[in-house]
Amino acid sequence: MSSIRAVSPSVFAGSDAAGRVNAGFVRTARGALVVDSLVTREDGRALATAATEEAGQVLAVVLTHEHLDHTVGTTDFPPCGVLASEGTAGAMAAESTRYAEELGRLGVAVREPTLVFEGRLRLRWDPEVVIEELGGHAAGSTVVWVPSEGVLFTGDLVFRGRPPWVGSWDPDLWLASLRRLERLGPAVVVPGHGTVTGPEALAEQREWLETFVGRARELLAAGTDLAEVLTRLREEFGYTEPQTPWLRSGLLRLGFAPEGGTHT
Repeated sequence: MSSIRAVSPSVFAGSDAAGRVNAGFVRTARGALVVDSLVTREDGRALATAATEEAGQVLAVVLTHEHLDHTVGTTDFPPCGVLASEGTAGAMAAESTRYAEELGRLGVAVREPTLVFEGRLRLRWDPEVVIEELGGHAAGSTVVWVPSEGVLFTGDLVFRGRPPWVGSWDPDLWLASLRRLERLGPAVVVPGHGTVTGPEALAEQREWLETFVGRARELLAAGTDLAEVLTRLREEFGYTEPQTPWLRSGLLRLGFAPEGGTHT
């Protein structure tokens, strides 16, 4: 993985070697709580090693959501707990089934959750950590908040430097989640993708989504054909041609009809 660094006295964050996805850990008096695990076995091992060197041991890893770029790195983690919200745990099972052939070919095995929580989990460690499922980006979109140090891991509720993945989104819930996080007033925001930053990242992501959703709904109301909508949104919001399949999936969830169909 790329260099991991302290973002507060007890919290560390960094990205995979290619700079595609973020993860980190909280150094507590008991050991490390790792947040996500990166996208390859190698990067996952490097993250676990860094956490062990800083905190003595890895107590647990918490997964912010089910997508494989945040979970594959658990393959070679040392024995530890795996924490996931109900939404994340359920969707992880579906992801493992869907990509079973590819995962087998790569020789990776995502760790299954050992503790599944409903809604909110408060770890009264030192420092205290609050984990909460909010939803929006994915079925179980979960944040990790270290109140005493003002550090917030958002998972993929926040992307920086690239348009967000919307293939399985709930846009209204995503926006509501961002507004709630803005009210927390974090000092440091660790996004799922992109550079670690301050609280401005939350407002920036919310405003981007408001604009994107508004434009998509405007085109939906006008009865614009889905193929034309895909072209326009790619041009206006910076999506690339390879991103078209999941952008299409997200628009279908918003109410667009498949090409040649009737709007719902």
